Amino acid sequence: MRWHCLQHMPDEGPGHAADWLAAHGHSLTFTRLFEANPAFPALAEFDGLLILGGAMSVHDEAKFPWLREEKAFIKEVLRAGKVTLAICLGAQLVAQELGAEVRPNAEPEIGFWTVRFSAKALEHPLLRGWPEKAGVLHWHVDTFTVPPGAIRVGMSAGCATQGFVWGDGIIGLQFHPEFTVEMVEKLMQFENHEAAEEQEFVQTAEQIRAKLKSVWKGRKLLESLLANLVAVHEGELLSF
Repeated sequence: MRWHCLQHMPDEGPGHAADWLAAHGHSLTFTRLFEANPAFPALAEFDGLLILGGAMSVHDEAKFPWLREEKAFIKEVLRAGKVTLAICLGAQLVAQELGAEVRPNAEPEIGFWTVRFSAKALEHPLLRGWPEKAGVLHWHVDTFTVPPGAIRVGMSAGCATQGFVWGDGIIGLQFHPEFTVEMVEKLMQFENHEAAEEQEFVQTAEQIRAKLKSVWKGRKLLESLLANLVAVHEGELLSF
């Protein structure tokens, strides 16, 4: 299967997703939006889309003009029915294109926090094999409402909408299952998180490092999800 990745920042790459796709014989190409003159592929050139996170907001079009082109591209992908996995900022972009509202969360959510997955979402073919809950990495200030016609993936104590599933093969996740330990360390450095103080839903750098082994929980969710997305593309999973 041919996958294409929209990457917004140099240090926020596909992580565990790239490892799984390579190990299972899938190709992965990139549009790196932080580079000059980013180009988007024709729809016929890929089968699945992976949209990653970033420090910017979906509303930052004045500062990042490429957001307009990216949103137009995402709209085309959704209309074409391509299987899509969108993470954090990526999920917010897809949610917005599906008619949801993207707005600041009540509090920032940074660190390893438990997400409880909804019973209805766990019945969806894309979430086949997922547990009822998992402690996963979060790093966001904004959130989104559930798009019309979508299913809420789950919630945490700090964020009511931790993702959505729309149709048979489109899923957005607010949390980060793709992050490796090295990526977490780089993100803390980029965000100057060593100086961050503990808040209700913000862990300190020391607290995050104490939970770094939890990245494997996100990795297991991601690997199961990617396998299910491939199966949907190949017609091996029944429609929901």
